[in-house]
Amino acid sequence: MARAMGDVLAEIVVRPQVPMGAFHALGYVCAMGVAEGLRDAGVDFAALGWPQDVVDGRTNRALMTLRMHAGYDKGMFGSCTVVADRQIGLLREMSDVELSEAICAGVERRVASWESQIVAGAGKAGPLAPVLSEYFDLVSLLGQPAVAVYPNGNEMARGRFAGVDIWGRATLVTSDGQEIEFSPEQARIQPAYTLGNSFVLISAALEGHLS
Repeated sequence: MARAMGDVLAEIVVRPQVPMGAFHALGYVCAMGVAEGLRDAGVDFAALGWPQDVVDGRTNRALMTLRMHAGYDKGMFGSCTVVADRQIGLLREMSDVELSEAICAGVERRVASWESQIVAGAGKAGPLAPVLSEYFDLVSLLGQPAVAVYPNGNEMARGRFAGVDIWGRATLVTSDGQEIEFSPEQARIQPAYTLGNSFVLISAALEGHLS
């Protein structure tokens, strides 16, 4: 199938019966569902890129990204739009219907599971707490060299991508042992590769040439 970066692949509305504060984690949970839905459909290289991207776990290059919107209409709801990214061509053997069905099924299953855990009280420490270990397992860049980049493209920090907390904030550990924590609103994480003792950022421009 011919798809281009920016194409809408699936749209799904979920209405988990959880406290309003728990909706902070909904984007992370939906991203998990997308990756898991793709894996169930045979895309075994589907993984997560923090915070809400789905990537090729072999290269950490983006397959798709999620756009989340929360609202209220006789109760809280979350609207999840899944949009194609640079590497979407890797899924060309899946039809539009197959891809959409895999995404939606995965999101529905994961959100329902998370909802039941929150209702049972497992989210008291934080809304991502019930699924955090599973989220870790899906994030392919975790533990590897990475660069945190501000929204304007400037570099914030570089180091080892050390983890994600129960509120979804990421932590980088620099070469001197400093821990830098930040939210998705502050920065994004991109992969880097080591050359000797230095890090080399794989830029968006280079990534575009390799697509």
